[in-house]
Amino acid sequence: MKVAANSHERVLRAEARRWLERATRWRLLSLLFQLPARESRRELSRLAEGASGESASVAKEWARVPLKEAEAEYHRVFGSGGIPATESAYDPNALAGRGPLLADIAGFHEAFAYRPEKSPAPVPDHIAAEADFLSYLAFKAAFALDRENKEEARLTAQAYERFLQDHLRTWLPAFQDRLERLGLPLVARVLACLSEAAADSGGCATPEGASARG
Repeated sequence: MKVAANSHERVLRAEARRWLERATRWRLLSLLFQLPARESRRELSRLAEGASGESASVAKEWARVPLKEAEAEYHRVFGSGGIPATESAYDPNALAGRGPLLADIAGFHEAFAYRPEKSPAPVPDHIAAEADFLSYLAFKAAFALDRENKEEARLTAQAYERFLQDHLRTWLPAFQDRLERLGLPLVARVLACLSEAAADSGGCATPEGASARG
């Protein structure tokens, strides 16, 4: 029985680590799509130093670009006349009004008490805001697993997958297509990381559903 219990705890810890890795990756992606600022770039550098993988490598490279140059590049790509980075810009149903889409996102936020001290973007359907919310959900799943609260972990993981399916995945291909046409190497690497993160459903966040993904 003791061996079985230890094995169960190891699976819990491993799955919690995978959710923490997801949380870090989504937070890095959120910061990469935010308007560069001193505070956000400090966080980007700090997170990248403690993370691994391509997203951390890209974040380190972007953080080394001088702030004024980074701001100018961001405005060139996403500013007025640039490529829209909001879900509603790619949703035909939103042409008649963004209300239903934003209400659905607000419902997710309310259900999981997502109230960031500083909003990652001006609107909740911005790529930076959606990535930040996914980071938040991944962290909550990891925390629930750490406390061995299987039900909370399961519900949070379900919301994570549903938000991906109902929101980010619905417009990501069109968003990527437009950005890829710019032919910018660093942007291409960010998009690859974004695609990889969006393809990872995270399983069901319980030992019974643990997977090797992440």
